[in-house]
Amino acid sequence: MNLYPTTPSSSYEQQQQQQQELSWEKISPDELLRRRDWNRGPLSDFFPRIPSKSLETVLDICISKNFVYQLSQPRWWNARRYTSIVIAHLRHNYTEYDALLRGEGGGGGVVQGEKVERFEARRRTGEKVWKVLREWCPWDDSNDQLERCFQATLMRPEERGAEWDPMDLDDEYELDDRTGPVDDPMDLD
Repeated sequence: MNLYPTTPSSSYEQQQQQQQELSWEKISPDELLRRRDWNRGPLSDFFPRIPSKSLETVLDICISKNFVYQLSQPRWWNARRYTSIVIAHLRHNYTEYDALLRGEGGGGGVVQGEKVERFEARRRTGEKVWKVLREWCPWDDSNDQLERCFQATLMRPEERGAEWDPMDLDDEYELDDRTGPVDDPMDLD
């Protein structure tokens, strides 16, 4: 799995690549293993039926995003972040999402060579993603939260109000000011 973009198209992407390279260069092999173990438990708890190969891939993504379970955050905050990572993994590996973005998807009314905008591609692949997501997380008490998190990935950032939070389960939790697309945990790709 190549964790670094090959050809950054903007200075912002170059900055992101440099930050990622720096963070990876500073992490020892022992620290990488510790982070994998730290994330493995919560991921297995939230998605008890996730296949081993997908679990390992999602753990790699967590490390590449420099994410570990945050004890200082509420459980729902961590669940939202893990769910968004799993959804992105499903979208890219279990659906024709990437083919639609490249214009290689011939199904669903798309003409070969016609590129689809990413939120439209998300909408078209959403049913497959949801089906696998429900297989991996079978708990009925998680359905509402899981579905809100999933639905959030289908919404464009401009469709969300500043106060909008798909996981706003309790009024005591307020969104911070970091709601832009860069800091949006629901938008990984």
